Amino acid sequence: MKNLICCFVLAWLVFGRPLFAQELAMSPEGYYQQVMRNPNFKVAGQITGEDFCWHAAYAADDFVRAYQAYGDTAWLDQGQRYFDWLVGLMATGPDGYRGWIGPYVYDPKVWCDVHVGDAILVSPMLHFAEVVLQDSTLAQRYGERARAYIQLARRDLMEKWDARGTWRVDGEGGAYVSWDRYLEPGKLEAWKHLEIDKSGLSLPYNKQMDMGVIALRLYRLTGEEQFRERAWRIFWQFKSRLQYFDNHYVWNYWEPQGLWDLDEAGQVRHWVNVHPHRNYQAREVAFIAEAYHTGVVFDQVDMERILRTNLGVMWNGNTTEPQWRNADGRGPWQAGPEDGAGTLWTALGDFSQTVRDLEALQVREGGLGQAYYQQVVLRQPPGFARKYTATAPPLPGFPLSECRELTLAAALPRVVRAGTSAALICKARVPGDLEVGLYTVEGQLKKMLFRGRIEGGLDGLEGFSLVRWDATDPEKGERYTGKYRVRWTMGGEYREVEVVIE
Repeated sequence: MKNLICCFVLAWLVFGRPLFAQELAMSPEGYYQQVMRNPNFKVAGQITGEDFCWHAAYAADDFVRAYQAYGDTAWLDQGQRYFDWLVGLMATGPDGYRGWIGPYVYDPKVWCDVHVGDAILVSPMLHFAEVVLQDSTLAQRYGERARAYIQLARRDLMEKWDARGTWRVDGEGGAYVSWDRYLEPGKLEAWKHLEIDKSGLSLPYNKQMDMGVIALRLYRLTGEEQFRERAWRIFWQFKSRLQYFDNHYVWNYWEPQGLWDLDEAGQVRHWVNVHPHRNYQAREVAFIAEAYHTGVVFDQVDMERILRTNLGVMWNGNTTEPQWRNADGRGPWQAGPEDGAGTLWTALGDFSQTVRDLEALQVREGGLGQAYYQQVVLRQPPGFARKYTATAPPLPGFPLSECRELTLAAALPRVVRAGTSAALICKARVPGDLEVGLYTVEGQLKKMLFRGRIEGGLDGLEGFSLVRWDATDPEKGERYTGKYRVRWTMGGEYREVEVVIE
């Protein structure tokens, strides 16, 4: 993402519980006017785009959070005013779906709308709808607009990106890919297939989970199983890729989700690493917590392991002058995220008093942020009770084992059909001896597919190893069928992925 966007939204990205854009207390009307003075809101007609969306999302959830903190419906009035202004800026594309269409952030010579632009602006609208429709008095006053926002999310977000073919299912998981259709500037008559940077790539995890949260909220608002299934597949895919060792989790910002993420030479088309400069993970943890509270994919053990990442790996343990480092244990200790990725994952305050105590150190006095912290966050004691479901549904099991050297292990795809092949790919932090084997689900070695020395690397573009496999015995040529596990072994530890051969 362009440096301009990263700089502007850094304060929003680095906190799992978004802080208010303006920490000075003011009236709802005054706050709305303050937000609207953002110079990045100057658009010509309906020309917006992803850049605009990031700026507009910065304060979008503040209005509902202020209502939750103060109980004054004037905040909902201004929130609805802001949301309706945003909806009015949507343009209708050639396929009849609306979006925030404008210059593509990676190549402004073309126009488009994007998944994340839709998601980060519609998500606060669904938050508004949840708050309003849970209260009969509020529903009488704001219900019509709340239902309109739900319909917007249903059609011009979820339905739109499915109709455009950007949703891919692989076994129990699923992932979104960026679209490869664009508009000529100023012309909304026809989508054109163009070779543009990052076209057709799987979205990074933060954007996958932005879409996942839309699905979570639509499920809670409508009760429709299709939305729960979508959220389940997104978060299942993410959880299946978590690296586990020393009783905590580490995960990359971006990983390949399908063969489309590899070039003809088998090289990954994007870098793969924990983000070294921006703590997207803080927002991702907020999304994970919301999935947990909705009873989707994650359990208490998962949340405890993520807590250990933040408090055991990233924090220096000082309760008065805390310092932080990146989730992979790299980078210098620092007091804030200005020059790196380390920060407190405030969304974990739902589960930990320590996180709340550390959050109290960074909340400014006298503003909306402090009011929300005191009136909403502290209203319930920390614990693992789920907010949105009384009973936890059956949760998925994974072939999980400790492995500190392999930061990526994936079978692309997981479901290997007749006449197709898979790419068995891993990424190592250090050089070493690697084995890639096919195992039964009971853990018995079926066939060794690769054994050899590989080069590692800490950079996001190095350390990869790939084995092409057509689901047959490499010596006899006989095709396997059924469920198996692919195991990557290095340094006496291993990671596994379950595959299905049809």
